[in-house]
Amino acid sequence: MQYAKKYILAIIIGTVVGMLTLVGQKYLPINLNFLANSGAVWLIPAFLLSYFEKGNKLHTIATTIVCLLGCVYGYYIFEAVLNHHAFMLDRWILLWSGVALIAGAVFGIGAFFANLENSKLKYIGLNLLPAVFTAEGLDNVIHIEDYSHMVPAVIMKIIIGIILYLVINRKDAIKLKNMISYVVITALGVVAFAVLSGNI
Repeated sequence: MQYAKKYILAIIIGTVVGMLTLVGQKYLPINLNFLANSGAVWLIPAFLLSYFEKGNKLHTIATTIVCLLGCVYGYYIFEAVLNHHAFMLDRWILLWSGVALIAGAVFGIGAFFANLENSKLKYIGLNLLPAVFTAEGLDNVIHIEDYSHMVPAVIMKIIIGIILYLVINRKDAIKLKNMISYVVITALGVVAFAVLSGNI
């Protein structure tokens, strides 16, 4: 019963975030529109919910996945309602559902290890989410010619990454091992973005 309430909360949060994403795509100005066009933004509520719940590994992974699936289906069902067409499980919904399952598992495990005091993977878990945003922002800086029309958005991505680092790490934020982990994971993230964009 306790877990059921948490899964319901994850569904509600995910659905609301998915709906707000659609609204944001329509109404946010260009310098803030990335908040509604980046799948990484959905990771924030999913990861933080699992992280602060401090559940066991399976529960943490499940909560993260459920929240992300809520984002996906909240977005597409709300889109169908707004545009007056039937909701159908097309290839995009199935693709994003697959991404939600994979990302939910990865970031759910990250949230779990972030709460383990004596785990060697603790710092990786703590810095997984902040590094995603910082790496995306730095990738945009590297290819600033493609993002010259949205420089404030690029800067904001990096700031969000740093804020997430401070919020998630709190008392561990100034630990050398933690800062090194954050920098290393961010660097790996920059490489990953370069590979995904075909620049490597």
